Amino acid sequence: MGFLKNFRIIAVHLLIFVIIVGIILGASVLTRVFGAPRYIYSDDSWENSVPFNPQTDIIYDILLDQHSHSKYSDGKLTLKQNIEWHLALGFTAVVITDHNTLKNADEIQILASEYANKCIIIQGMEWTTNTVHLNFIGIKEWNLKIPRNPTNVDIKQAIDEVHRQNGTVTFNHPEYTRRFVEEYIPPNYVLMSWGVDFIEVINGVDFDEDSYYFVQENNDSIGMITGTDMHSPQKEDGGRVHAWTALNISSFSEEAVMNALRSHKTEIIINQFGIERHGEFEYNKFYDFFSPFYRLGDILIYYNLRNDRTYDLYHRIILNVFLSYSSLIFVVVEGLLAFRRSLKPKK
Repeated sequence: MGFLKNFRIIAVHLLIFVIIVGIILGASVLTRVFGAPRYIYSDDSWENSVPFNPQTDIIYDILLDQHSHSKYSDGKLTLKQNIEWHLALGFTAVVITDHNTLKNADEIQILASEYANKCIIIQGMEWTTNTVHLNFIGIKEWNLKIPRNPTNVDIKQAIDEVHRQNGTVTFNHPEYTRRFVEEYIPPNYVLMSWGVDFIEVINGVDFDEDSYYFVQENNDSIGMITGTDMHSPQKEDGGRVHAWTALNISSFSEEAVMNALRSHKTEIIINQFGIERHGEFEYNKFYDFFSPFYRLGDILIYYNLRNDRTYDLYHRIILNVFLSYSSLIFVVVEGLLAFRRSLKPKK
């Protein structure tokens, strides 16, 4: 009888523990979605920034960033703020490549019209999986399933679908991917044979020397391109720009940019020290207090949003630490309560 009574007590306590942990996790998601981020930007944050002009001997019409993110996936800026940041860094064309989504399409079209004379804004998507990350540039729709662990057939099918839409495909941050991904990653020459148009030889601060020389040796079949991979204006989040992709085009239009990309006519401009334009922003004084909730919310949201082991590994560790410490606290407290009950005299 004593055993059954203790079992019922522990079961009730376990249920209460699960509910409390669930409330904490739910509150973390709500905090991440509705709470103010660490830095609060506005559409006017860069209005006083002098646009950067990279010093180079390269003759160009357009400076392109083929890789950036917004709040539609894991970026910290709205689409309009994303564009304003790019203008401050000297870019005159930008591809929005949120992870595995085209939910940004309607707003991109509106902004493309609004900025028609200042910046060419192109629809894109980062096809994010546990193996390769591919940027699809110039697509208008995506109806194919995005597998977490794609086969070679899946990758080739996705590349063919982009080309069916007259878009181009970039193999993103190959050095970073090969550093962290344990799965088989198709080598550059295989991806080239499948129709990949570009290799991102510079991603943020990372320069992939092997890919750079590979493209030089195969420049009839594949091109080199750079991307900021910007998630926020902070330098650790892609906000320090080290490279621009230079294009010469016949007119200031999306179609002219796409024509240049389809022909692989790109050059790259490098600034080894990097350039930043933080803009004017407000620091959220409540962020530090709520930061654990922000972090947990990030994990719970993007663990399911991004098919990306390179991203998930670190965040799974944090989530597992939280759950392990919570469980340990439950076990210790429950053990103390059970010991206390055992000391009570029997009636």
